[in-house]
Amino acid sequence: MAEQDSEPPGSRPDRSRVGGREAATTWRRRVVAAAVLALVAVGALFLLRPFGHSGAGQGPVSAGAPGPVSGTRTASSAAGPTPSGSAGPVQPAPSASSSVGPHPLPSSTPLSTPSVTAPENEDDGSPGGAVLPVAPGIVPQQGNGRISVLPVPGPASTAPGRVVRYTVEMEGGLGVDAAQVARTVRSVLLDARGWQQKDHVRFVNVSPAQADRGDAVDIRVTLASPALTDRLCRPLRTLSEVSCWNGTRSVLNLRRWLLGDDSYGTDVARYRVYQVSHEVGHGLGHGHRSCPAPGRRAPVMVQQTLSLQGCKPWPYPTGA
Repeated sequence: MAEQDSEPPGSRPDRSRVGGREAATTWRRRVVAAAVLALVAVGALFLLRPFGHSGAGQGPVSAGAPGPVSGTRTASSAAGPTPSGSAGPVQPAPSASSSVGPHPLPSSTPLSTPSVTAPENEDDGSPGGAVLPVAPGIVPQQGNGRISVLPVPGPASTAPGRVVRYTVEMEGGLGVDAAQVARTVRSVLLDARGWQQKDHVRFVNVSPAQADRGDAVDIRVTLASPALTDRLCRPLRTLSEVSCWNGTRSVLNLRRWLLGDDSYGTDVARYRVYQVSHEVGHGLGHGHRSCPAPGRRAPVMVQQTLSLQGCKPWPYPTGA
C-alpha cells in the first residue's frame, strides 16, 4: 500500500510561487541598497563642497554702536557719572587707582585688527554687543597723562540766559592740534543750533590763567587718550572706546574724535559736533533719549554711536 502524505491536502507550499516572492524580495533589497549608496554619494559631495564666507558680524553697527559706554558711546543719567551709551544704574569697574598719571598700556595700539564685540551691558556704558569699526590706522592708546587748559580764541558769547562756565582741556602727547580742538569745541557750544538756544544758557570760557587762579568751572570739555578716558570715567567702563560725562568733565575719547563712528560714516567732523553736544548735554543735566520714530532726526541725547534706532544721525540739540 502506498504511503500517504502526512500533510493535509492544500498545505504544501507552491514552489513556483515561493521562488517568485524570493526573487521580488531580492530585487527590492537591491533597489534600496542602490538608493542608499546614491544618497551617501550626494552627501559626500555636499560636505566636500567649499563654503563661502558670509561676513556676518563684520558689517557696520546698525544701532548702537560701541552700545552703552560712557561718553559718546555713553551710558548715563542726568545725575551722577554718565557713559554715553546706556541708561540705568552704573556698575563699578574693577577697583584701581583713580589718580591720573602714567598708564601701563603701550604708547600706541594698532587698530587694523578685526572688530571686537564689547560686552552687553547698557547699565555701565558698554556697547551692548555692537561691533566697533576697524580703524584705518593707529590711534595713540595713551598720551603723557597730563591735562592742560587750552586758550580759546574768539569773542565771548552774547547769548542771554544762565551762565555756564567751561574750559577746553587736552591731554598732552596726543599728536593733535590743540588750537583746532579749542576752535571746534567753541564752535559747537556757540552754534545757533546748540545748547545755548535749546537750554537758554550762555557759555563763558574760563582761560588757562583764570583756571590756574581757581575760578569756578561748571563743565570741563576734555580730550583724552583712550587709556586716560578709562581712568577719568571710572567707575564707568569706557573700554577705551567711548566717551563719558563724569563729575564735571565731558571726557571726549581721542579714538572717537579721530575716527568718528559708523553712525556718521566718513563724516568725522560732523561726528565731533555730536560727540561734544552729547557729552555737554549730560553736563547740563540731560539723560538719554530714544528715537521718536523711524526716519526722523535723532535727538542729540540718543546714543547715536551705539544705535540710531531707526532715526537719521543729527548732531545738534535743536532741529530734531
